[in-house]
Parts: sequence; C-alpha cells; structure tokens
Amino acid sequence: MSPSTVDTSGFGAYAGPVLRAESGGPFLFEIGAHHLNGADRLHGGMMMALASIVLGEIAKETARTRTPDAQVKPLSLNCDFVSAGEKGETVEGRAEVTRATRTVLFISGELRVGSRILMTATGVYAIGEPAAQ
Repeated sequence: MSPSTVDTSGFGAYAGPVLRAESGGPFLFEIGAHHLNGADRLHGGMMMALASIVLGEIAKETARTRTPDAQVKPLSLNCDFVSAGEKGETVEGRAEVTRATRTVLFISGELRVGSRILMTATGVYAIGEPAAQ
C-alpha cells in the first residue's frame, strides 16, 4: 500500500507534506531546505510541529474508535531534543497511547531517522464531543 497524505490543514500545511505509510504504520516526513535552521539542521520548531501532528493524529484515531467524529484538544506537549536531522533525510514518527481515560489520552512518541532518535515527546489530549453541525 502506498503512503497517504496526512491532513495537515492550517498551520500544519507549512510543515508538510506528512505521509502515513499505512494505518497503524509510521508517519513519514522528508526534510527539505525550508525545514532547516541557520546551522543547516532540522529546525527545532519544525520537529515540535511534526511531533504535534503525529501525536495529534494518534489521539484522533484513538478517540474516534470510541465515538465517531470525536474531537481532541492538546492540553500539553513536551518535547526533548536528542539529535539533529539533515536535509534529504526521511523522518519516521511513531506514537502510542500509554493511558486512556474517558476524557483524556496520554501519548508517548518519537521522531527518528533510521535508528537515530531525533526527538521524544509526550502529550496529553482532552477528548471532546463531535462538533455541532
């Protein structure tokens, strides 16, 4: 199955494209020249935006297994930089729910290039009702 584009409308559109290899598979992102900082490494803000996309998508998927069209809102996102990314590298993002209550999801994830970890992240997401039509 070929990768599909993740919906990164709004601000996320500036960060992409972000692809998803398959349902449950890693998120994929190729580092372009416009994603670099002044030292020609992947910009930290770009890494945080990518972590937000990856963890947010996992939060939506999880919430919507319970309630179709459920909404999620980030309550916190904590990121730790581990290594730098280089232009042309493909970043893989993965995340998993570590705890789920009726109204809150706790998620842990990482961004890596091959075996090299670029960033670890944890997030807390509130689960809300579907938006009123």
